[in-house]
Amino acid sequence: MRMRTLKLALIAASTLVVAGAWLGSAEDLPFAPSNYYVFSLGPAVADLTALAQTADAEGYTVVRYGEDGSIAASDGSATIDAAAERLLAIDSGRFLLRVVGESFTYAVRSATSGIELVFSPATAMAMESVVSILLELQSLGAIGGEIDFAYRAYARDALKGPEPPVGARIESDLYWLTVAEDWQTFAAASGLTLVGLRVEVIAELLPEATVPERFAPYVTSASDSLARFHLPIDELIPLAWSGVVDLVRAPYEPVAP
Repeated sequence: MRMRTLKLALIAASTLVVAGAWLGSAEDLPFAPSNYYVFSLGPAVADLTALAQTADAEGYTVVRYGEDGSIAASDGSATIDAAAERLLAIDSGRFLLRVVGESFTYAVRSATSGIELVFSPATAMAMESVVSILLELQSLGAIGGEIDFAYRAYARDALKGPEPPVGARIESDLYWLTVAEDWQTFAAASGLTLVGLRVEVIAELLPEATVPERFAPYVTSASDSLARFHLPIDELIPLAWSGVVDLVRAPYEPVAP
C-alpha cells in the first residue's frame, strides 16, 4: 500500500491546476492493472437531489434505497442492473456513483473522510486518466472545485487486507469492507449483509456504555451489552473508535454443540 498526496484546483472543465511539489516519477506512473487505487477527495459537497437530477439526465441509472434496503430505480425497476455502465445509488444521505468503461472502472462513494474515488485500471494508465474522471465528476456536481487528496494502492490479488487502524475495535473483514474495491462483491464473498449502502453489524458495548447519539439512528435493536445496526459503511471506523465498544463485528448465530 502506497500513499501520495496532491492538491487539485479544478477551475473549469478544460483547466486543471496542480499545486504543490508533486511531479510524478517512474514509480507513480502509470497506474498498474494489478492494483486498485483509493483517492481521498475530502469533505462531501454534493447536493444529492441536484446530483441525482444531473446523473439521470446524463443517462445514469439512479437508485434510491429505502430504510429496509428496498430499491426504487429511475427506470421503475426494484432491482439493480449489475451490468449498468453508469449507476448512482443514494441511501441515507450517502451515495455511490459507479462508471464501467473499457479501460478502467471507477466509483465515488461516501467515506469516513467525506468522499473517495476508487480507480480500477484495466491496463497501465497515467494520471491524466484520473484527471479526466475528476473533471467529469465536477461537471456532474459530485465534487467541488478544489480538492486535497491522498491515494493508496491496494493489490487486487492480496490474500488479506491491511490491518485496522490503531485503536479501532473492529473485525478485520469489516475493516477490509471499508477499503474494498467493490463493497457489494466483497460483502457477498465475506458473508456480510448489506442493506443499501449500510451493513448489518453488532457492537459489543463496554460495561455501562450507551450508543452515542451519532449512531443512534442506525440501531435496529439493543440490549445492555449489545447493539445491532444497519450502519453506513463509512461509519464503521468512527463507531470502532467511539470508546464505547469492545468490538464491532458481523452478526453470527450460535452453533449448537
